[in-house]
Amino acid sequence: MGERNGREDEAERLVGEHYADVLRYCRRHAPAGLAEDAAQETFLRFVRARSRYRERGRVRAYLVTIARNVCADMVRDRASSWAELPEALPGGGDPGEADDRRDLASALARLPRAQREALELRYGEDLTVGEVGAALGMSRFAAARALSSALEALRADLGIQGEKDREV
Repeated sequence: MGERNGREDEAERLVGEHYADVLRYCRRHAPAGLAEDAAQETFLRFVRARSRYRERGRVRAYLVTIARNVCADMVRDRASSWAELPEALPGGGDPGEADDRRDLASALARLPRAQREALELRYGEDLTVGEVGAALGMSRFAAARALSSALEALRADLGIQGEKDREV
């Protein structure tokens, strides 16, 4: 009974620490209205597979990988497509800043989905390049190449001159 309570405590701790991150990811990728269900399913799958999980990295990266699969399953089940980024982002402040955000959102929307996902995982979810690769089912090298290509395409699309990324 002590082992069971320990596992339950660990599960509660993980949910408390990572639920907001997983839910934020699911809100962007799950079919409309199903983000909470996707987040819950993510944690259920994690708990079921916990014995197979090896502490080789951050738990959050593993949870985002599970969330990605859950959302993809939900999308397939609903036979709908992945949500595209909006053409216009809500803005306040400087109108030039709003135009810049719209331009960036449009440029991001024109990227191939794999590159857009790689950017989101790397910069939006703050995963390492290796964790991005694992989440997308590719090598670290392939993830770095996808990130580099995406950033290069964004620069070209937005007309930004700059030096190459030292570290993706």
